[in-house]
Amino acid sequence: MSSEALGGTVIIYDAAGRYERELNRQGDGPGEFRGPPKFALGTGGIVLYERFAPELHLFSGNLDFRQTIRLPGAGGSVRADPATGGWLATYAFGGAGGDAGVLLLDQSGDVVRTMKPSAGSSSLSGPTGDVIRDADGTIWIASVMGMLEALDQDLGLLGSLQLELPGMDTWDPSTGPAAPPAMVTDIHLAPDGSGVWVFALAPVISPNELRTQQSAPPAVEQVFDSFVYSVTLDSEGLSLLGTDRFDTLVRPLRDGDLAFEMVDTPGGDRRVRVGRLRFTGPGR
Repeated sequence: MSSEALGGTVIIYDAAGRYERELNRQGDGPGEFRGPPKFALGTGGIVLYERFAPELHLFSGNLDFRQTIRLPGAGGSVRADPATGGWLATYAFGGAGGDAGVLLLDQSGDVVRTMKPSAGSSSLSGPTGDVIRDADGTIWIASVMGMLEALDQDLGLLGSLQLELPGMDTWDPSTGPAAPPAMVTDIHLAPDGSGVWVFALAPVISPNELRTQQSAPPAVEQVFDSFVYSVTLDSEGLSLLGTDRFDTLVRPLRDGDLAFEMVDTPGGDRRVRVGRLRFTGPGR
């Protein structure tokens, strides 16, 4: 696992939750990180990466470092591709209107195909989004700002949907803060095969409230809530099936419905709690 609270560190546990070891080499060199890395488990090993960084780090299944993979631009997302045993990686270069695409990596981390978006696709422009491919070959991409798109294997647009992230209706990127009030963090295939789940986070404590607190700043899990959107694709395009909200910062684990959160114990320790996600909000 990795999280905002850990910085450039990955902690490895066994299946029973027992601590094994850490990856904590911080820096800009091979296999090193500045911030909390995300990871994608494939047949050929594990890719660890930081969003917007121009490189990926390939480790073996035992987390021994193998190689650094350079990207043509700022990296957005890496996900295992079940069809090939490799990975899909998004990148963007030059901001809106610049070069963007999806790389197909084989099990050794070599690029075997570069896919470019067709006209009308916007989720690969600017800040790069999360990407995943389902069993039917449909590629799903969710931008940081909540634009969800479904594309065919040549990145032809099949449907799009702008998710209503909390607070985005009042955010003006030309005059507002450096970061939007909410952002997409992950996209996963729905366990029942109905489409995808899109995860986003939004702060529940205002900046003014944070500044006026006299004690130590609260943990990041107390500042943000998680929002989940269930979306499906049919002949009419993309449809929102339902939404849900968690009053903590929930992060999905791999595919399916497993997720984890960090909690503070009365004794001051931090624990990781793992569970299965179930929709309880409107429509589900």
